[in-house]
Amino acid sequence: MNIAGILLIALAIAFFIVEFFTSGYALFAAAGLLSLILGLVLVFNFAVPPWVTVTLLALILGLSATAAILIWRRVAEAQKQKIATGNEELVGQTARVHAPLQPAGKVFIQGEIWSAELDAGRAEIGEQVTVTGVQGLKLSVKKNARGG
Repeated sequence: MNIAGILLIALAIAFFIVEFFTSGYALFAAAGLLSLILGLVLVFNFAVPPWVTVTLLALILGLSATAAILIWRRVAEAQKQKIATGNEELVGQTARVHAPLQPAGKVFIQGEIWSAELDAGRAEIGEQVTVTGVQGLKLSVKKNARGG
């Protein structure tokens, strides 16, 4: 038994425990996986030539690094995306007037009826309006150029 291998396995367990109790980008889990793999390779004494061990370690490290980079890029792309949930996603979308806006009324958008206030003028039932803002449960809307 190799003491370095046992220490790496213990370190891997510690990394997994830290990952469980922290929120992050799975960096502790990746470090734990790498420590576990290296520890297991070092613990067992295989009767193989040294070049096989070096090749295996290089392959494992290369695959692990590639996987980590790919995952990191996906996480970075996901963080840059526009918010796709909540009321903020309504801004810029088109709604249909459900109750006349003069200037306050109701609009139908994404299967829901919302209270809305028109910026200027009047809009009749069935006309199309564009959402310009959200204040709590009330939408600010403007009349579309073609009106419906």
